[in-house]
Amino acid sequence: MLKSIIKKYTKNMTKNDIITFSKKQNTKLKKYEVDIIYDQLKNNIDNILIDVDKELFKIKDKLEYTTYLKIKELISFYKNKYKNYL
Repeated sequence: MLKSIIKKYTKNMTKNDIITFSKKQNTKLKKYEVDIIYDQLKNNIDNILIDVDKELFKIKDKLEYTTYLKIKELISFYKNKYKNYL
């Protein structure tokens, strides 16, 4: 159920949504990082929902290390928060 909601949201998501979310997380993304994250979410959401760690590892070297760590932290947080739904 939640996976279908995530897929629907990412279909309508904008780069501005990513920027807004990162600001709420006290993280400033560089433009190229926003582009990478956006492209991955828009074009690869099915694989991300299957194995997010594997997919994140694929873009690890394209992101700033602090950004990569923050994404890992957020993934862990949201996996734990919604573990009963995923």
